[in-house]
This record gives sequence, structure tokens and C-alpha cells, in this order.
Amino acid sequence: MASTVRLLAFGDVHGMQYLSVLRASLKSIPPEVPHAILMAGDVIDRGDVSGMGLVLREVTARFRDVPIVSVFGNDEYHEVEDRLVKEFGYVIWLNDSVTVLRLGEVTVGIVGSRGALDKLTHWQRRNMPQLETVYRRRIVVLRRLIEEVSRVSDLTILLTHYAPTYQTIRGEPEKIYPYMGCGRLEEVLKEARPDLAVHAHAHNATVTEAAVGLTKVYNVSLPARRGVTYITTTPRPKLVPASRRS
Repeated sequence: MASTVRLLAFGDVHGMQYLSVLRASLKSIPPEVPHAILMAGDVIDRGDVSGMGLVLREVTARFRDVPIVSVFGNDEYHEVEDRLVKEFGYVIWLNDSVTVLRLGEVTVGIVGSRGALDKLTHWQRRNMPQLETVYRRRIVVLRRLIEEVSRVSDLTILLTHYAPTYQTIRGEPEKIYPYMGCGRLEEVLKEARPDLAVHAHAHNATVTEAAVGLTKVYNVSLPARRGVTYITTTPRPKLVPASRRS
């Protein structure tokens, strides 16, 4: 299986805040139409659902009939999730869940989630302390989902808002790394071996690509990249994840 898969990915538009950056960068990407568009959260700003329509209008004006897969970020507040899903039903919303797409000649499995943090933010500790348990359990869930979808996919992608490694948030102050991502997910990447991991959230990262084991990791934060990220990839020969070896 050597067919190339083309992906357009971005996060952290924050509604109007970086809309002009999104608009300009959509005009400058390669002419080949992507097979799928991945949105890595914080597409809207502070729960303002109207920002989603603005962003999707730009994307769909440039690319029609291309599947759009999205996860929620911390600015897609929990209380607006249902509204986003209802008003923008043509988007494939993933929330600790999976979709499998046939893109060209390749079957692509996408595991989507907000992701996890190693430490709760001050606001989370005060208002949603239960997230500590949610994040701990989510690491286990994401490992299982990656392993399950890898069995039926030529290409497996982990799509999150928070970073699954500290490597692609370098450039941010080191003391805030635990509040921006989950270093513990590195073991999941190394052992479950998705082909790609795509995330956002780190606006000031200066390292936006890295490898964790066999997994290529992309930080697609729009302000970090100063534009959208265009990814081309081909499926690699599948290996049995370490956790499934006898």
C-alpha cells in the first residue's frame, strides 16, 4: 500500500482572532485537494459558537465535499458541544471516539479526543477537579481505541487538542508543559504506534514536528505555524503493538 494521503490540518483559530491567518494560508497551500481536513480544537473562542460558522465558511469555500473531522478544544466548552454537533452536522465530531474513512485507496482510522493534561490548570482545579480522573482514564481509552482501529486501517491517526508529547510544545515556557499536554501519552504512542499524532493548543511552540517512536507528531496550531498545515503521508507496514505481543 503506497498511495499518498493528503491532509489539511489546523487548530487554534479562536474564531475571529486568527481568521485572517486562516484565510490567507488557505490560498497558499498546494493545489492538490486534500483527502480530509482535520481540526484540532479551539476553532472557536471562549464558547462562541458563531466562530465555527466563520471558519467552516472559509474552509468549505476553498474545498467542497472534503470530509472534515474535528475534536473539541478547551474553548469549545463542554456546555456548547451538543450545539456544535447539531448546528454543524456535516463535521465528523470525535470525542474519545473513532471514525474510519476511505480516502482514495487508503482506509484511514482517526481516533479523536480533547486529549489529556499532566496537571490541571488553576481554573480546572477550582471548577472541574474531576478532570484529573477523566484524564487518567482517557490515557487508557485512547490506547485501546488506537489499537482497535489499527486492526482495520491502513493508516491510523490520533487527533487531539492537547499535546500527546512535550516535544512539540517546545518554545512555550517549560514550567507550563504539564498544563499543555500529557507526557504520559508518549508511552501510548510508542506502544500502540499510530502513524500520525496531530494536535494544537501550543500557540508559541517553535518545534512543531517530532517523532515519538514510529509516530510522526504534528503541532498544527495556526498561530505557531502561521498558517494551516498540509501533510502528505503514506501508510507504513503494520507492526504488532508491543502491548499485543505474546
